[in-house]
Amino acid sequence: MDGHTPQRRFGTYLRLLRYLGPHLGLLGAAVAAACLAAAAGALWSRWVGPLLKSVLTQETVTVAGFTVGPSDLTWKLPLAVTAVALVKALFTWLHVGWMKRISQGVLLQLRTTVYQRLLTLAPRYYAQRHSGDLVARFTSDISQVEFAVGQALSSWVKDPLQVVAQLVVCAVIDTRLFVLAFFVVPAMAWPVSYFARALKKTARQGQAAIGSLTRLASEQLQNLTVVQAYRAEPVALARFDFEQASYLHVMKRSLFIRGAFTPALEVLGVIGVAVAVGFGVSVIAQEPALAEKLVSFLVAALLMYQPLKALSGTASQVSQGVAAAERLFEVLDTDEAEKSGVDPVPALSRELRLHDLGLVYPDGRVALRTVSLAITAGQTVALVGPSGAGKSSLLSVLLGLEAPSSGRATWDGVDLAHADKRTWRSQLAWVPQEPVLFSGSVRDNLLLARPDANEASLWVALRRAHAEAFVRALPKGLEEDVGERGSRLSGGQRQRIAIARAFLREPSFLILDEPTSALDAAAEAEVQQGLEQLMAGRTTLVVAHRLSTVRRADVIFVLDTGRLVGRGTHDELMARDGVYARLAGTGWAVDA
Repeated sequence: MDGHTPQRRFGTYLRLLRYLGPHLGLLGAAVAAACLAAAAGALWSRWVGPLLKSVLTQETVTVAGFTVGPSDLTWKLPLAVTAVALVKALFTWLHVGWMKRISQGVLLQLRTTVYQRLLTLAPRYYAQRHSGDLVARFTSDISQVEFAVGQALSSWVKDPLQVVAQLVVCAVIDTRLFVLAFFVVPAMAWPVSYFARALKKTARQGQAAIGSLTRLASEQLQNLTVVQAYRAEPVALARFDFEQASYLHVMKRSLFIRGAFTPALEVLGVIGVAVAVGFGVSVIAQEPALAEKLVSFLVAALLMYQPLKALSGTASQVSQGVAAAERLFEVLDTDEAEKSGVDPVPALSRELRLHDLGLVYPDGRVALRTVSLAITAGQTVALVGPSGAGKSSLLSVLLGLEAPSSGRATWDGVDLAHADKRTWRSQLAWVPQEPVLFSGSVRDNLLLARPDANEASLWVALRRAHAEAFVRALPKGLEEDVGERGSRLSGGQRQRIAIARAFLREPSFLILDEPTSALDAAAEAEVQQGLEQLMAGRTTLVVAHRLSTVRRADVIFVLDTGRLVGRGTHDELMARDGVYARLAGTGWAVDA
C-alpha cells in the first residue's frame, strides 16, 4: 500500500504550515494586501464593459455608482484607470514582499530545527545512512520547501482571491453569466488536481534520485586520491552517468507532465470563452442591453485564467515541497537521538568502572562481551588488542557515543546511563590518532573546546601543547585559516592544535588514541612533550599501538574479540604468554 496517501500529504503540508506561527501578524497583513489587490482587479473588469460602451457610443453610463459622460473620457477616465492599476500594483508588491519575508523566516526556523536534530542524533544513525543523502536533504530538499511556503503559499492566498473577486463581478453583472462561469471554473480546476497528483509522485522520485546522485558524487570526490591512484576514473564516471540517467528519466516524466498542463488548461479556457461568446450572442440578439455586460464578463473570465494557470504552478511547487518536507520530517521524527539523563557528573575522584559491559550493533555485530574493568583516578591505563578486538567500541561507550546493550558503566558510582551527557563530556578530552580540525581559523578550532576562553587562555593552551611558536609564526596568528580538515598545516601542527584544544577543556579524564603513531620522529618528539604535560595529574586511557607507550602505563588491559582477556603490567602480561605476549612478539603490530 502506498504510504504517501492524500491524507498524509495534506497532513505533511499542514505540519509545514505550523512553522508560520511566529509570522501570523505579517501573514494577516499579506492576506489583506492580496484582498485589496483582488478588489482592484475586480473593479477594473467591472468598469470595462460600460466604459467601452461610452467610448464607442459617446453616451453617458453609470459605473459602480459613478456617472461617466463623453467629457470625462479625456482625462478623468485615464486618471481613474491609472489609479486602479497603481492600487493593484502597490498591494500586489506588498503581498509578494511580505510573503517572501515569511517564507525566509519559516526556512530559517526549519533549517535550524533540522540541523539541531542532526547534531543530537546518535552515531549509529549516521552509520546506517550516507552523508551525501543527508546533505541533499539539508540543501536541495529545503530549497524545494522554500517554494511550498514561499511562492506556492503566496499563490494559494492571492490567486483564489482573484478568482473569487472575478466570480463576484460575474454575479453582479448577470446571474446567467455567473452560472455559466461557475461551471467553467471547476472544469478548468479539474486538471490542476489531476496533474498535482502525478507531480507529487514524480517529485518524490526526483528527490530520491538527486539524493543518490549527490551521495555518489560526494563519496567519489572525498576519496578522489583512491580513484586516481587505481586509475578508476572511467568506472567512477560510468557510475555517475548511470545515476544521472536515472535522475533524468524521472525528470523527463516530470517535465512532460508540467509541459502538458498549460496547453490543457489553455484549451479548456478557450472552450469556456467560446461557450460564453456563443451563449452571449444568442442572448444579445434578444436583449441588446446585455452587450456591455458580456464584455465585462469576458474580461472577468480572461482575468480568471491567469490565477487559475498560476495555481497549476502552485500545485507543482506544493507537490515537490511536500515530498521534500516528508524527507526532512523523517529526520525530525527519528527516535535515534542521544538519550541523556539528569545526574550531573563531577570530576573523577575515585574510579571509572565497567560492570559486565556488552555492546551489540543494530546489524547484529557483537562488539563487546561482558567487559569488566576499573580505572582508578590518577592512573595511566593502556588498552591494547588486535584489529577488531573492540577497542574503538569501548571508546565509543566511554565517550557516550554508544549506549551499552547490557551491563553498565559507573563514574564515581554514578551510572552513566542516567548521567547528563553535557556534564559527562565536559570531564572528557579525546585526542584521536588522526586529529580533526575544521575549516576556519586556529582560534575557531580551539574555541570548540571552550567557547568562553579568552585570548590569554588560548595562548597558555598553545604554549603547554608546544604549539605557540609555530602559531605565532603564522601570517595571521590565531586568525590563520587552517583549511579544510586542517590541510594547510602539517600533521604535527594539526596534532598539537588538537592537544591545545584538550588543554583548554581541562578534563579530569583523558582519552588518547595514540596520537603520535602516524608522525615522523621529529614531529613525534614535539607532540610527545605536549602529551606528557597534558597527562600529568590526569586519569588517562591510552589506546596503545607502540610498545614504548604501553611500558609506561600503570595498568594494561588486553581485549580480544570483544572480551577482556588480560590485565596487569607489561612484565606480568609477558610472563603469562597470552595475547599480549604474542602481540609483543610480532613487533607490536597492533591495529587501531
